[in-house]
Amino acid sequence: MNYEEKAYEEIFEEMLNDSLDKGLISHAEDFADFIANEEDISNYYVMDKSVIARMFEIAYEYMTAVYESAKVEYGEGNDLDDIGKIVGIERPSATYAEAEVTFSISQALEEDTNISAGVIVSTQEEDIEYRTLENIFIAAGETETTVPTIAVEPGVGSKVVENSLTRIVDSLEVNLSCNNAKSSSGGTEGYTDDEYRYLLLNWIKIHIKGSDEAYENYFANFDGIDSYKIIPNWDGTGTVKVVLDPGTPTQLNRAYEDLQGIITQATEDIVMFSPTSKFIDIYAVVNVDIDQLNPYSTVEKDAIRARIITAIKCFIDGGYREDGSWYPGLVLGEDFIPHKLAVFLDEEITELKNINFNYPEDYIPILDEEIGVSNTITIEML
Repeated sequence: MNYEEKAYEEIFEEMLNDSLDKGLISHAEDFADFIANEEDISNYYVMDKSVIARMFEIAYEYMTAVYESAKVEYGEGNDLDDIGKIVGIERPSATYAEAEVTFSISQALEEDTNISAGVIVSTQEEDIEYRTLENIFIAAGETETTVPTIAVEPGVGSKVVENSLTRIVDSLEVNLSCNNAKSSSGGTEGYTDDEYRYLLLNWIKIHIKGSDEAYENYFANFDGIDSYKIIPNWDGTGTVKVVLDPGTPTQLNRAYEDLQGIITQATEDIVMFSPTSKFIDIYAVVNVDIDQLNPYSTVEKDAIRARIITAIKCFIDGGYREDGSWYPGLVLGEDFIPHKLAVFLDEEITELKNINFNYPEDYIPILDEEIGVSNTITIEML
């Protein structure tokens, strides 16, 4: 028999009808009509039935929770995690952001500089910290080196924009400075119930080596990437091209070893690539004075122009929006569409009244192995 939850009204009505059939209450009292019309009744027997019906309703709610807890379609929270343990698919937790940091020395030394991995760097406010994943090695006669770093804390809150990691927290024997020329990548929150539910509904496919679902589950737990593309049969049967964004050497090597060891079938030939940059130039004419009783001054327009340029870079490259939330930017293979940018700017820049794109006039197609990158941005203010 299929379980079906019952509400108070249904339970109470069944009790009254049963009592009427057994002659425990009088038909003349028309209790059913009184209750349907939400009229007051002064009968202790019926009031007791009402209390009992309410208790049954609460019991049904608990029974429903138990009944649904073992079903992927309805389960929530820990219930889904328990199901995941049974089928061997854990909920993807928050991933860590990564950033390449350049360490510099003011004057080249006669000996090599080699500092073990694990050095902590941070933003100037010291609210976000990253840890080096490799040794800081500066060869004799050289003045700088670039090493990968990973956020100390997982999640979106540890993402940083370019030129943010400029403080070395640890004390070093050599006086170094540091900076990240590009924004961090990766750093996502843990899967929601609905995102996790999708994985659990496809758990059989995830356990099939080489399946799309197996790749998806693997990269859901991969630190430091913004997006990825799997291109099967790119050079004939059995070949797979994997493109990671940003695809640093450390990330490509890590993914290659893992994929060969636990994801792909033994016969597959994998090649790893970082994406090709598709540079996007923009020339737009902006009007902020429409419907303004007092037009903006030149100084005010210059400030608005700067904010528009920052917002355009955020839309393309990713970054923090004006409300403090993180916007991912264009992902691998996502076309640049001026209309979508206009909608984004309309939400970001409240002063913006109208914008016309002189270039590009139409969308810019971006292939699966490419990613859009902002280049020259020109904003003309009317």
